Amino acid sequence: MIIRVSEAGAVAIEDHDLFTGFHVDAPVGHTAEDIAAVLGEGTRADDRHHVWIAADAVRHWVADLATEEWEEGFTEMVDYARGRGWMDESGTHIRAHLEHRD
Repeated sequence: MIIRVSEAGAVAIEDHDLFTGFHVDAPVGHTAEDIAAVLGEGTRADDRHHVWIAADAVRHWVADLATEEWEEGFTEMVDYARGRGWMDESGTHIRAHLEHRD
């Protein structure tokens, strides 16, 4: 799943049903703080290369596309992230890597 942020700040979800990868695709020059502000929904910067994104925000963004099968896959992804230490202490936010595109 890719969360793509445009230069204008529009947010789009790509590969919403691909649960083996999760990152934010951001324009060059945008900091983690910039991306957190654009994404809203409780997103916060972790460090220069990561943001914490609420699992419920992801559900909200894909609500029109989500099926019962999608929810099962997403829940498995969240459980995997939890096991790898990629969930915050509250268990509500997933750590996402920022990838900057040219």
